[in-house]
Amino acid sequence: MSTQIEINKRLVNYLQTVGYRRDPIIDKLVKETKALGSLAQMQIAPEQGQFLEIIVAISKAKKCLEIGRFTGLSTLCMARGLTDDGKIISIDNS
Repeated sequence: MSTQIEINKRLVNYLQTVGYRRDPIIDKLVKETKALGSLAQMQIAPEQGQFLEIIVAISKAKKCLEIGRFTGLSTLCMARGLTDDGKIISIDNS
């Protein structure tokens, strides 16, 4: 049996306040990406990026492959989670 958590504004506010650490580099990247207009919707949310970093870190990944990087937020987050000797390959067709 699966259970689901309803994502409402109150939960989002809590997670952003308690569970997300601000990062000036990511904030700058998000701001620059928003300037692209409607294309900006392709970028992951900073909170998703932080979660991705945690997943990569706890798995002790040494290699990551990203296909479709857009402006690189998820690439940056995965790279931060890699082990010291880790490598990331990120490719895009643009």
